[in-house]
Amino acid sequence: MRLQTLVFTVVLAFSSAAISFAQSSIPLNLKADGKTEYSVRLTNGDILTGTISSIIKRTKGSKEPEDGIILQTRMGDLTMYESEIAEIVRRSKLYRHNHRLYIMPTAEPIGTNHFVGLWELLALYGGVGIGDVVSITAGRTVIPTVAASEQGSVVNIKATMYSVELDDAGNRGTFALGGNLTWANAANQIWNLYGAATFTGSRSSITALVFAKIGEPSVYHVTARDWVNSLFRYDSGSIGIGVGLDTRFSDRSDLHFIGELWNANIAKLSNTAVLLGLRLANTSVSADFGIVVVAAQPAFFPVVSFAWTPF
Repeated sequence: MRLQTLVFTVVLAFSSAAISFAQSSIPLNLKADGKTEYSVRLTNGDILTGTISSIIKRTKGSKEPEDGIILQTRMGDLTMYESEIAEIVRRSKLYRHNHRLYIMPTAEPIGTNHFVGLWELLALYGGVGIGDVVSITAGRTVIPTVAASEQGSVVNIKATMYSVELDDAGNRGTFALGGNLTWANAANQIWNLYGAATFTGSRSSITALVFAKIGEPSVYHVTARDWVNSLFRYDSGSIGIGVGLDTRFSDRSDLHFIGELWNANIAKLSNTAVLLGLRLANTSVSADFGIVVVAAQPAFFPVVSFAWTPF
C-alpha cells in the first residue's frame, strides 16, 4: 500500500508540474537583441525558431490587444500575441534531456539541466552538471521491505571532452569519456569505463558507446529477501558496445522515439538486449515508457522512468 501511495504521489507531482509549466506566459527575461535564438511553441502545436527583435507591451490607449513579441524567422518577421504562445525557450534549452537515453548516457553534458527522477518506480536517481564538461549521475533502489545491504546503487561520472559544429544547420558531434560504479547489493561492486560519441541532427541523435568491465570478481551473488538468490557472471576485461537513437516525431514536438541496443560482451551474442520506447517531454519534465527484449531467454519486461528538470 505504501508503494502504491508513493507511485500515486510521484505521478501527481509530475502531472502538476507539467500543467503549471503549460500555463506559463511570456518570460520576463527575454532578450530582444536580434541575436539570441528562441524556439516558440504555439498553442496549436507549431514550433517556430528565430530571434526576437521586439517585445510588445500593451499600455493604456495602445492599439495592441495584448502583450506579444516580434519574431525574426527565415520566413520574415512574425507578430505573435500571448494568447497564441504556449511556451518560449532558448533554442539550446528546447530539449533538456539529450544527455541520456533510457539506460545509456550520451556524450552530451548535463550542463545546467540538473534533474531528479524515478526509474522503474523503484529507484530514485538524479544528475548534476559542472559547466559543460562534467556530468554526475547517481541513483539507488528503494524497494520496500528489502534490507539496505540488498539495495542496488550506481554512480556515473562523465566528462564531455570535445564538441564540434559540423555545419551551419546545427548538426554537431560530441565526444565523452566516463566511468561508473554499480553496487548489486552492498557486497558486489562492478566497475566500468566507457567512451561515447553522439551525432546530433535537427530531429535525431545517434550515440555509439564502447565500454569495458575492469576489476574482479567475475561472478556475483545477488540476493533480495527470499525473492532473489542467484549468481551471475560478468567477466573482468569484457568489452561491450551500445548504440542508441533519440528521434523526435515530425508532427509532435513533445514526443520522441528512444531505442537502445546493448551487448555486454561482444564475444557472446547471447548477452544482447534491445530497448524500444517512447519519451514524452517538455522543457521541465519527461516520461519514458518502453519494453526491453533480452536475447538470452528470450525475455521481455517493461520499463518506465520519470525525470524532472526544475531549474
